[in-house]
Amino acid sequence: MHTTTYQIYGYTPSFSPNLAALVIFAVFWVAHMTLSVVYRQAWIGTTFSIACGLETAGYIGRVLSSKADPMADAFNDYLVQIICLTIAPVFFMAGIYFMFAQVTLIYGPAFSRVRPWTYSRVFIVLDVVCLVLQAAGGGIAASADGEKEAQHGTNIMVGGLALQVAVTTIFFILCADFAILARKATKAHSASGTPFPPDMFPEKFAYIRDHKFVWYIIYGNLLAVIFVYTRSIYRVAELSEGWSGFLMNHENYFLVLDALMVGLGVFCTLVFYSSIIVGRIPITREFKIIQEQCLEVKAKGDDLDMSSEQPYAYKDDQKISSADINA
Repeated sequence: MHTTTYQIYGYTPSFSPNLAALVIFAVFWVAHMTLSVVYRQAWIGTTFSIACGLETAGYIGRVLSSKADPMADAFNDYLVQIICLTIAPVFFMAGIYFMFAQVTLIYGPAFSRVRPWTYSRVFIVLDVVCLVLQAAGGGIAASADGEKEAQHGTNIMVGGLALQVAVTTIFFILCADFAILARKATKAHSASGTPFPPDMFPEKFAYIRDHKFVWYIIYGNLLAVIFVYTRSIYRVAELSEGWSGFLMNHENYFLVLDALMVGLGVFCTLVFYSSIIVGRIPITREFKIIQEQCLEVKAKGDDLDMSSEQPYAYKDDQKISSADINA
């Protein structure tokens, strides 16, 4: 099926803003790959790099569409940009979920309404479901031969985006709730010096909590979630109107509510990169060990011996040293 640029977009994409977005996301892509190597963050680095790579590919498609012959077939370029730009934020959120799982264990699982690894397991599984729905719907809609088939693909995409909005809403509420509880407890702890159980303020990560920028990192990444959340709501509204709707056929809304929102979100994750204060330690394994120790203490009902110099030391000579944690 031969489809010209104007027929398939409803407008001719602007060259300059789309080229600017391409360059910016390409720079973000290189920056995230570099940080992931420097700080040895495999999961966060991979997900953020894939997200930036997809955004870059999407804007390559839009730039090519803007410079193409108005009567030429623009289908392939359009297909690249609609699929890549639709699914890229899914990978972005996958990195955020994992990062927040780390934050909950830095401050202690007791402040979280759900288990820390729920963020990186359950939410990422839901993220994959969103990804499949959006990619499948986008492919069906973009390659449809008739209006009915295109609408079927659109409905699948809207379903995937709506699920992403719902999941992000739940995640943001849990994050905000955690931040409020942990912040209050931090102030109370600083004021009173009262001993806490091991599922609150693990000593192993005191150096992270004491860093002057730690709450900037947390709030900065919550701000990134808000930007992506805004973009997802826009996409649901856009696709709900259909391919000939007002939002779909006016590029300015796309540039502000998609390109700018995602760009600001990625920028926040670079400026407030968690490993700047976490460092290059093999933190994932240590998190799991500490979580297991917390569950063991709860099961045994042991009391903490806060007088010991060793972290996580218990009465009755049940001691867990730093060497044990690093083993």
